Amino acid sequence: MNTLILVLAAGVANPPAPAPAPLRCATPSAAKGDVKGGPQLAHTFELAHTGAGTLTVTKVEASCGCLRRVLSATVLQPGEKAQLTIDVNTLTQPDGSNRWQVSVGYRTEAPGAPPQSGELLLEITATLSRDVVVSPPQVAFSTTGGAAQTVTVADGRAKPLTVLKAGASSPHLAVEVAPRAAGKPQEVTVRLAADAPAGHTDEVVTLVTDDPAYPELRVPVRVLKRAAGGVAAAPASVAVRFAAGQTEVSTLVQLRAADGKPVAVAGAESDHPGVAVKFSPGPGPVAVVRVTVTEAAAAQAGSATVRVRLAEPAGAEVAIPVGWSAAKK
Repeated sequence: MNTLILVLAAGVANPPAPAPAPLRCATPSAAKGDVKGGPQLAHTFELAHTGAGTLTVTKVEASCGCLRRVLSATVLQPGEKAQLTIDVNTLTQPDGSNRWQVSVGYRTEAPGAPPQSGELLLEITATLSRDVVVSPPQVAFSTTGGAAQTVTVADGRAKPLTVLKAGASSPHLAVEVAPRAAGKPQEVTVRLAADAPAGHTDEVVTLVTDDPAYPELRVPVRVLKRAAGGVAAAPASVAVRFAAGQTEVSTLVQLRAADGKPVAVAGAESDHPGVAVKFSPGPGPVAVVRVTVTEAAAAQAGSATVRVRLAEPAGAEVAIPVGWSAAKK
């Protein structure tokens, strides 16, 4: 009897080890060391299916809107591999130590066994410093017509770079590069066409320079084109910067109808878990939305979109671009 008790106790104290995850990466963390901020920072992770059955990648989620993800294959058989390339736009990231994470979700299906789900976490780390400053590092348009914004490129080195030309990912964006004047930042004007279709898109303006260390500078452009006569947000976009020791930052956004009719919010949500949204109930000439970038998002710069659904005017929706910068360390 005592022997049986000891055997059972040993089994409870030492449960069997869990089976190894079927999706593996030999080097899930890539340390890039000291990197100049501005140029793109790319790294490719090799993912391997080391288990049984068919493995399907169900999501590739990034911790920051500055990350672009390209996966070579989404379905793997045992022994097959895929390459996941992460491209970091360091132009929008703060100086100092940075960490960017990507979560790869997957599901495995094998004959005679229930489907299994899992997640693989990957990260890139780097310490950023910059000689070239692009201000603002990202552009947001929220308008019913045409609009323009000016971006400046400053280089404090003895031989500053020159922006030679520029292009945009949308035919509705035009980019004009002004000549560089000695001792002054170079100006680049981004124009949104008045006939751009209504809706929300994320675009990129690419600045080509004469410096091989900074061959391209990619400026994110968030476009919210509203239909004329709709509901406008003021401010049209939210941009906040965390101060040292600050855990959250809030901004109030007012919504007004162009025709002066009452506005009522039916619901509001953010596409980023670190951005919280509250709104005033009931119809009125002005509806107020509070956008809060919380401590969960404060560690590094990022962006999100808050979508506000309106009960009055019925069926209308307002999208508010949100961006934030982390406190310098």
